[in-house]
Amino acid sequence: MSKLMICRAFSCLMVLVNIYPAFSMMSNPDVYKAQWQLAILADTIAEADIRKNHKTIKEPEDALTLSRYIKDGRVHTVAVLEDDGERIIGIDLSEQLSRYDRNSFDVIKGLEFSTVVRYIRSGSDKVSIKYDELLPCVEGKEHIAIGINYAEHGKETGQVKPFMFPKFVQTDPGIHKIDYQKGWLLDHEVELGIVFPSAVCSSADLGHMMIGFLVVNDFTDRAELMRKMDSKNVTGGKGFPDAKSKVGFLPTGPYMVIPKDWRYFVTELQLQLSVNGEIRQKGSAKDMVWNIDEIIRRTLLERGKYDSYFQDKKVKLFEGDCIPPNSIIITGTPSGVVFNAPTGSFILSRVLKYLFTGKFFSKKMHSYIVEQYLKKDLKNPGYLKPGDHVVSSINYLGTIATCIGK
Repeated sequence: MSKLMICRAFSCLMVLVNIYPAFSMMSNPDVYKAQWQLAILADTIAEADIRKNHKTIKEPEDALTLSRYIKDGRVHTVAVLEDDGERIIGIDLSEQLSRYDRNSFDVIKGLEFSTVVRYIRSGSDKVSIKYDELLPCVEGKEHIAIGINYAEHGKETGQVKPFMFPKFVQTDPGIHKIDYQKGWLLDHEVELGIVFPSAVCSSADLGHMMIGFLVVNDFTDRAELMRKMDSKNVTGGKGFPDAKSKVGFLPTGPYMVIPKDWRYFVTELQLQLSVNGEIRQKGSAKDMVWNIDEIIRRTLLERGKYDSYFQDKKVKLFEGDCIPPNSIIITGTPSGVVFNAPTGSFILSRVLKYLFTGKFFSKKMHSYIVEQYLKKDLKNPGYLKPGDHVVSSINYLGTIATCIGK
């Protein structure tokens, strides 16, 4: 072998040392053996799964459960008392209070928790709203996401250090459709979302303000993520905003829940996700690596920093000195996503192929390995595709029913 080839080989192997950990951090050892039934009618599955997965509504004295819908051209906030899996039933707080703000927190702004409960209990006329008439429970398009925030997910990915990145996409309602695009490696991530009624400037603010909780699905195009991420600094978040900010990639649950005792409430929350009726993800919110206090503390440490990238431009995690009101903080997903990192043997075989076929004359090694792996992964039946139906749920927070369309 010539000196040139030896140098090339050494250089490639040094890059390999940096590449493999980057891929490993997002690996998933589970092998999905099921062949999905594309012929099932998505609407029928959606209705059946919602009825099966809907969870008990907390009593208002323990937690306020709020949904939004449009009536006479105005946004109304409803205090949900019942959920039969097809519709919610409750008291229209907007009519009770003559407040029709777009954000539910603004409808009850300035009121004590107990005062809101009295308004709910004194309401005599209940409204009934079908699921497909509900708006996203939280409106907005600038959010904060936490990656690798569950220990088991960290173990399967080879990375236990959480990190943060922004997500720029408008929220969608609980009855939801994604228009699939050819070339995507569409992955699912059921997550707990939190939202605040006013700006959070210090961790101490958590002691005296309400907190809203909701179920979300942080959908991801793994193909774009792999192409754009920085293999030497994965936790820097490069590629994540682009791969997670496509239209339809942030549906919310049917309601936002504001518990009286949020610290205890978090310990009760169980996350679950199924695809075509088969459970893929299960987890408990109490197992987050960073709890809510730590998430807020670390998020505020990032203020003013341009550490992330979106559409090839450096961006901040959030604007201003405080976490903005009505921005969702997406707190991480349990294990069970589709993505599997390339194995060491796969990478080594592609390095050798890269060397001995002379690809180094025309391609960079990292890009070559990524494209080789994407070509392989496009055959993985676990990735979401047209006809699939995804159900994402958290007890007390409701269910998202997503149909993957063409």
